[in-house]
Amino acid sequence: MALSRWVVNASPLILLGKVEQLPLIGALAGEIAVPRAVIREVSAKPDGERTVQTLAALESTIVVDDEAPPVNILSWDLGAGETQVISHAVAHSADRVVIDDLEARRCAKAMGLAIIGTLGIVGRAKVSGLIDQAEPVIRRLRETGLYVSDDLVQKLLREVGESTASGQDY
Repeated sequence: MALSRWVVNASPLILLGKVEQLPLIGALAGEIAVPRAVIREVSAKPDGERTVQTLAALESTIVVDDEAPPVNILSWDLGAGETQVISHAVAHSADRVVIDDLEARRCAKAMGLAIIGTLGIVGRAKVSGLIDQAEPVIRRLRETGLYVSDDLVQKLLREVGESTASGQDY
């Protein structure tokens, strides 16, 4: 069976790195492609070098060179990382893009790409048995900067068999 290639943007790497859950992406994807523009963006953040080192230590990670994006992707006026993620995914027939930014998700959808975000990674990790509970990871992600609606969090927790009976408001 061919490896599943996911192209990953900065935000999921930064957030999962902050809560020490970066290996989840490696466990879910056969191959993690990270454009150099994304590496530069992650490296510029506090603790970015640590995140890049953790990412590099994952056996499934490959850093890919930036490419000249096609006009139909440039016209979306996204950031450099998002543009490179989507361009690479289209050019190299990636199985999925890992991206949180709403406008970038819209662009990826318009390009016919399968999309997953940070929250989706946590949900899949729970269903796959990689983590025991999604709720504590999601709570930590939200505390470190993941912006996601309470309704979406509750929906995901129901889908993975966790209730919000703890009294935690989302």
